[in-house]
Amino acid sequence: MKQYLAPFVKRAARHARSACTRLFGRRELRTTLIAAALSAIAPMASASSTDLSDLGPATDAICLISNYISGPWLFCIGLVVMIVAFIAIANSESTIGKVLGSVFVGIGLAACAIPVLKDHFKIAYVCT
Repeated sequence: MKQYLAPFVKRAARHARSACTRLFGRRELRTTLIAAALSAIAPMASASSTDLSDLGPATDAICLISNYISGPWLFCIGLVVMIVAFIAIANSESTIGKVLGSVFVGIGLAACAIPVLKDHFKIAYVCT
């Protein structure tokens, strides 16, 4: 049993040392510390009593869009717009095409944000 245990311990120590070198090496130390700080702050960022009026002037535009198109349809439309925009950016050779594609990615993200806010983050709609 001892003849199998010693090589196993050496191998485990070597793997642990290489993992620590990767996580806390010179290049990755900053990102590791940022990830640790963000994971420590994340529980405090949960918004339990938030409504849509906290968004200020954007509330009217969001309510207008969400009243005309239902949540699942709007989410699918946003995804399709983003996919088409990503393809346009990938195939574009000009700067203007990439800028316009980026604008459409933003529009797709905005369209997807409304159902995500309502369904996943449980933010109440206060559309009057």
